[in-house]
Amino acid sequence: MWNSAVLDVGIGLALMYLLLALVCSVVQELIANITSWRGRHLLTSIKTMLNDPNLTGLAKRVYADPRINQLTLPGKLPSYIPPAAFAKALADIVADEKGMTSSVFDGPLAPFLREAQGDADKLKAALEQWYDDAMDRFGGWYKRNVQLVILAIAAVVTVGLNANTIEVARQIWAQPALRAALSSQATRLAATDKPNALIPTQDASVPDVNAVLDEIDQNLPIGWTTADIDRLMFGTTVATGADGKVQKVVLSKGERAWAWIKHVAGWLLTVLALSLGAQFWFDTLGKAIGIRAAGPKPSEKQDAAG
Repeated sequence: MWNSAVLDVGIGLALMYLLLALVCSVVQELIANITSWRGRHLLTSIKTMLNDPNLTGLAKRVYADPRINQLTLPGKLPSYIPPAAFAKALADIVADEKGMTSSVFDGPLAPFLREAQGDADKLKAALEQWYDDAMDRFGGWYKRNVQLVILAIAAVVTVGLNANTIEVARQIWAQPALRAALSSQATRLAATDKPNALIPTQDASVPDVNAVLDEIDQNLPIGWTTADIDRLMFGTTVATGADGKVQKVVLSKGERAWAWIKHVAGWLLTVLALSLGAQFWFDTLGKAIGIRAAGPKPSEKQDAAG
């Protein structure tokens, strides 16, 4: 039962979603690196924590600390600050201001200073915990923003590559050879440990987009064709006349509208699927491959039928 064409279509779609989701991840990482998105988000989070919106007080002094400013290249914002470095930077600021009348003792650090009662180790531990808790909250905000960006990237990638779920499913269903090729490709890729390991690169967290596109080009039935462009943009299609000659036919308004509806619906399905992320589709693909492997191979089934 599980070795059916339906399962093969599902595997083919999961493979497409996985590879396209990887493309979206690469583009998102590229945007994040170019714009220092993570670094700016972290800076905003710390300014909020330390009540320093203009970067003129505590946050400025924290970022000037050698433990912090050496985490990245000059002129760049660190995308990650270890909790211990953050806590030590603040503890040093407190030590420098000790015995002086300073806003440091009246601001967001005041509760921690009261609880520590002069114990430097206790203060550092409390500041580390505060930082971890705050980063958990701010991290959720960052992830929501990333999700919106991924959704926008997915829309561009989907339309740009004409990754129409409905049309892809139709083609996989209609072509047994394509189903077999996609299943073989999916089995090979599913044998890796994690999505980014599918495409080796110097940075293990980000796959090589060119290698991903090569995987996409192997078997996936996506991309713009002349027929798609004629049907959607010009409202024409080709048909064989009674004399056996191929000729262009102008679609009616209803036919052209239906063509657009099917295309847009297929694109929306793809975009929504890509928004789930590469990890989701990697796990789904692995489960589907496992289910398929539990049944007889196509050749064995054909032999049994013969």
